[in-house]
Amino acid sequence: MSEPPRPDHVTGLFGAALIAVGVLMMALCGGCGAVFFVIFAADGLAHPNDMAMELLPIVLGGVPALVGLGLFVWGRRLWRGPRRPPASPPPR
Repeated sequence: MSEPPRPDHVTGLFGAALIAVGVLMMALCGGCGAVFFVIFAADGLAHPNDMAMELLPIVLGGVPALVGLGLFVWGRRLWRGPRRPPASPPPR
């Protein structure tokens, strides 16, 4: 029988670091972008000609938040390690 793959501690540590950076990027960039999005939306209701300013927090806050999401997903895959193949059914 083959042994299950042993976890690589360096890969796990790098994955955990990527998870932390990704969460911070999503929280800080996405949170700040959401606050400015609400502020610009309220201003856009008062002054309809300024509604184009809504794109600014989407681009400046949303793109880094998506990068943070990508780092989070990549880090989670590294942290969990390789997937084990499903167990084969017993012979008849």
